Amino acid sequence: TQYEQSVTNAFSEVSTALVAYQKLADVEKEQARAVDSYREAVRLSNSRYLGGLSDYLEVLQAQQQLFPAENSLAQTRFDRLATLVQLYKALGGGWKLSDQDWSRTETRAAAAAPAALR
Repeated sequence: TQYEQSVTNAFSEVSTALVAYQKLADVEKEQARAVDSYREAVRLSNSRYLGGLSDYLEVLQAQQQLFPAENSLAQTRFDRLATLVQLYKALGGGWKLSDQDWSRTETRAAAAAPAALR
């Protein structure tokens, strides 16, 4: 029946959004660790430069690695939050939420993800 098809489609949309959200959350964590490492590399290369142990090219090269990593992290965060909106929409939610409500929704979505995906 059409009702069963609608229910199946709804479950499929929610499942797809949950999986995408969890995958993006995992990617974001990895990218955040990489950005932290690149920031530390910039800090260390700057300290070496200020101490006279290296030239400024080392600092620039470290920054050259950091900036694309930060950009990628920002894009992944955007994608994860856009997926959260898709999840909320798939669950039948409205669009008028306060910032506090969005934060609670994000926490619930992460908790609702199947344990195998965490």
